[in-house]
Amino acid sequence: MSTIATFTVPAGAFPLGHIFESFPEITIEIEQVVPVNDSILPYFWVRGEPVEHVRKALEERGALESYTLIDNLGDQGLFRAEWNPDVEGILTGIIDAELTVISATGTEDEWTFEFRDEDTAPIAEFQQYCADHGIDVTLGHIHSVGAPTDEGAYGLTTEQREAVLLAYENGYYTTPPETNLGELAEELGITHQSFSDRLRRGVHNLIEETLDVA
Repeated sequence: MSTIATFTVPAGAFPLGHIFESFPEITIEIEQVVPVNDSILPYFWVRGEPVEHVRKALEERGALESYTLIDNLGDQGLFRAEWNPDVEGILTGIIDAELTVISATGTEDEWTFEFRDEDTAPIAEFQQYCADHGIDVTLGHIHSVGAPTDEGAYGLTTEQREAVLLAYENGYYTTPPETNLGELAEELGITHQSFSDRLRRGVHNLIEETLDVA
């Protein structure tokens, strides 16, 4: 059994929040990772503004110790961040509580974080850290998710579960991907299209069963 919780904090509570002062229309999305020491949240996307403009804003403030532009798609870019370990803030709270970040999205108004952990204790620890450090954090929702492994768990068939796990374990969801659909299909001895359909249906069912989808 694991617990998923959603929190919001003001835009300025996260180190990248200052960028919204110059570019209020952009959206920043953090790549999903498990925090490990100073490698917490190493990748983030900035969308809605020419990448070169955003790079200037990053350089103007000391929010990052350093950064690397990984992918420039014109009005959106993927960056790798190196955070300053001496600056206490919400990142330290996430690290100390050893929370897994499922998603994190920033806008001009606020950041929305979705965390997962084995129980509620780390989530409570994170809330206490924010209270102790004057970080205005709001709990959106919290719920438990079971972890059955039999056929039908999370709405997945055996074949769909096999496809989702194979893609995950072989780095299909990493940035950049370490494999492709053709290689995964070949490993199972099925066609590219069959694997693609199986994976798509599996991910659809997994999201529908585990997230709060209206």
